[in-house]
Amino acid sequence: MKWSIEKSVILEALNNVTKALSQRTTIPVLNGIVFDVSEKGIELLASDTELTIKVMIEEKDIKFLEGKGKIVIQSKYFVDMIRKMPADVIDFEIEDNLKIKISTPNNQYRLNCYNPMDYPNISMEKSSDAINISASTLREIINQTSYALSTQEVRPLLTGINLKINGDILECIATDSYRLSKKNIKLATPIEKLINIVIPGRSITEVEKIISEGENVEIHVFTNKILFIYKNISIQSNLLSGSYPETSHFIPNDYAYMINLNLKDFYDAVDRAALLAQNKERNIIKMHIEDKDMIITSSSSELGIAEEKLKIDCNNKEKIEISFSSKFMMDALKVIKEDNILLLINTDDKPILIKPITDESLLELILPVKTY
Repeated sequence: MKWSIEKSVILEALNNVTKALSQRTTIPVLNGIVFDVSEKGIELLASDTELTIKVMIEEKDIKFLEGKGKIVIQSKYFVDMIRKMPADVIDFEIEDNLKIKISTPNNQYRLNCYNPMDYPNISMEKSSDAINISASTLREIINQTSYALSTQEVRPLLTGINLKINGDILECIATDSYRLSKKNIKLATPIEKLINIVIPGRSITEVEKIISEGENVEIHVFTNKILFIYKNISIQSNLLSGSYPETSHFIPNDYAYMINLNLKDFYDAVDRAALLAQNKERNIIKMHIEDKDMIITSSSSELGIAEEKLKIDCNNKEKIEISFSSKFMMDALKVIKEDNILLLINTDDKPILIKPITDESLLELILPVKTY
């Protein structure tokens, strides 16, 4: 097998498939990238068995192509080699079955390869009822929820995003049990079956990195896996097993305090107050509300006291004081695209809800912190 291809084309494909590689694999061949060469083009595939990414480089995007077959190229230095090649077109040639020569007119490498017969057989078939969603919408859904994912393996289900579909309503929820983000969208075409799955956080964030604007993403849901197809890229992930915790009871229906305020002013005030927060890991700050005034404070026994004042529009004139993690609050505010938000509060020990003024599809929640 021989082929010649532009450096930019092969590098883009490699940058996408290598997102599926894991440093933790104990199976040597899974450190490799499968090159499947045919008359249609070259298919690149990488997997850690939990996440699989496949990229098809079509024949029209290849300068020269001869022969067909499979080879598994070691990934460890391969991508860096391609990135540092001095020419715009790179030549590849399989030698003695398990060796590959990578060359340009002025340099060459010879790499030992893995036997493709040792690579696991990974099926990436489609389902009969695909879900179509625009790439920009899917990116927004992931961006507005994934920040609330848990990083603690003690509760594995909370490290994933809960995706539900009922008819034409798609809902995504992420929570680490201290904060929560929920995003709803309306699908163009209703789905006949009910869907309630948990997608691993690592997989869904890699999907966000790969997709961009412009085209639709085709989603195929199975009992134990999910497949995303975008342009010439297929991303398949195993699902987390188990039932995602019911979160609806965390969200109150009525609120004692409805506070309308400018997002940027509030974010900047929280950001500045957090500079003197005592606990740098959680960055706990205090918010005092009375009538039209909001005062945000933080203190440190070593550094001193910070105080920020804001004018607000609040429906309740009675004062309330509530403490929360400035980091959690800022993470929630960062994904809102509107100028004004609503803070919805009941008591100092009940969740704080954050909502855009006009976007009913997004709801965020953080738990207050007791400081006594």
